[in-house]
Amino acid sequence: MRVVVCTDRIGALASADAGAALGRAFVAARPGTQVAVVPIASGGPDLALALAALGDASPVVRDPGAAHGHVHHDHVHGDEEPTGVDPHSTSVGVGRALAEALASGPERVVVDLTGLVTHDGGAGILAALGAAADVPLDAGAGALGGLTTLDLAPARARVGGTELVAVVDPSELQDMLLGLRGLTSRRGRAAGTDPALMLATDAALGTLAGALGQPDAPGLGAAGGAVLALTALGATVMSGPSLCSAVAGLERTASLADVLVTGADHVDFASRGGDVVPEVAALGERTMRPVVVVAREVDISGRELRTFGVEVAYPVGGPEDLDGPELTRRVAGVAASWTW
Repeated sequence: MRVVVCTDRIGALASADAGAALGRAFVAARPGTQVAVVPIASGGPDLALALAALGDASPVVRDPGAAHGHVHHDHVHGDEEPTGVDPHSTSVGVGRALAEALASGPERVVVDLTGLVTHDGGAGILAALGAAADVPLDAGAGALGGLTTLDLAPARARVGGTELVAVVDPSELQDMLLGLRGLTSRRGRAAGTDPALMLATDAALGTLAGALGQPDAPGLGAAGGAVLALTALGATVMSGPSLCSAVAGLERTASLADVLVTGADHVDFASRGGDVVPEVAALGERTMRPVVVVAREVDISGRELRTFGVEVAYPVGGPEDLDGPELTRRVAGVAASWTW
């Protein structure tokens, strides 16, 4: 039997450790089982850990002030409040981190934009990399309205031949930057922002996009529009799970498996287990392999699971700080139930 394990964080365990714990359960249930553990994560510290575990030495940079986990920018989710429109917020922090990483001339830099709550179209990133303009680029969208000249040459020289990969939340990959479907409209309407401020901010971002020669497109509104600036510098935009999958060559590995095992701390219909579980479910559909989910808590019916390509989800319980040996013990019965 061949098992591929690609799980999100479970309990206290990041992807690689959670995957190893699940893999040990399958080997213990049936010695001789071949297990491939592929770490995978959406963003934040877990993404850096997953890429390192995959042997990818690319620096991973993010804004030191970025939130851990998912930030729902445009709507109320649980106890979170919508972000609204902040014309003074700036992405200069992630720009400085990127400039520092570029100083050593790496082959590739991963720019983790998940958890970044700004609203400046990435102007702060450009400022940190040395771009010059006739208005401040590090003072937020509110300062961009009078922009008439923008010189990207210093920023492009700083990037040089380094490949840039911008990682965003998968839910933002189709987000537009401007107009009624754009960043400012979504955040502003969700938070009840003054329409005059919304119009002025949207116009300022449009001015920046025009100066960069970037027509609006799906994804440019992700991470407060920071994707706009990075795309102008040649960056590729993708989700964390997609990046990990590409680095690992996961599609080919999955095609050789009998079953794909994924997991998360909590699976319900609204979250679908976060970003990793849907990524693995889609992989299962493409490779025609069954997908099994393991989670501490499962609040979803079997019929709902099948709507997004999951065969079955097993709740294993345990404390919030569930460790590896305990996870292996709790998954033993699940592992023993799968045979080919």
